[in-house]
Amino acid sequence: MSREQQITEAFVGLTDIVADDVDPTVLLHRLVGHCVTLTGVDAAGVMLATARGGLRPIAVTDDRAAMIELFQVQTGHGPCIDSWRTAQAISAPDLSVLTDRWPAFVQLARTAGYVGTYAFPLRIRHQAVGALNLLTGTTGALSEQDTALLQALADVAAIAVVQWTVEPLRPADIVTRVQATVSAKAATDTAVGMLAAAGSLTVQEAARTLRRYSGIRHQRSTEVAQALIRRELSPETVLEESR
Repeated sequence: MSREQQITEAFVGLTDIVADDVDPTVLLHRLVGHCVTLTGVDAAGVMLATARGGLRPIAVTDDRAAMIELFQVQTGHGPCIDSWRTAQAISAPDLSVLTDRWPAFVQLARTAGYVGTYAFPLRIRHQAVGALNLLTGTTGALSEQDTALLQALADVAAIAVVQWTVEPLRPADIVTRVQATVSAKAATDTAVGMLAAAGSLTVQEAARTLRRYSGIRHQRSTEVAQALIRRELSPETVLEESR
């Protein structure tokens, strides 16, 4: 299997929240496995935030990684903790230069055979709901391509975990959700037509205007479309504020 195929399989697997045998722990075990396979790091672990304001280990690739994850939880100290608290990625390919920042963590990691670490937040709308920790047995930074891929995998996994529900998706639910998408498209098309007529725009220009206004207002395009259709919002207002 090519790398492109592996990446495709990873993203498909992380978004499969409707299968009968899938739950968040399965998704996060897939995440850590894909991280090792796709980037060549030696171990990975992922933790999620608890209601009490801490982190809890959920999935690891091996026992050494499990020990390091548990240490971070117990001490509140380490790259995973910092990444979660700041919602920012952390790159530490050479732990020997970071003994002042995480002295106990660095000692434990090096004793376990790791000399580098990376941490990526699991984010929903810029809010960190957990963190992904990667460990390497050799120094040397990951490529920009790999770090971008790892953050994307972490973010997709976070979205999947939040969207997963205990109740399995029934056939009728699938039909309802698909129909909701069709209805949303119909509403958007109507709103785009209203904007095109009011502003003498092409359909493409009107669609961009709707998206631009939605972005400015931090609203979904379908919400703006419905407001236009219900006459709660005028096309002239959208056109004026989108300039």
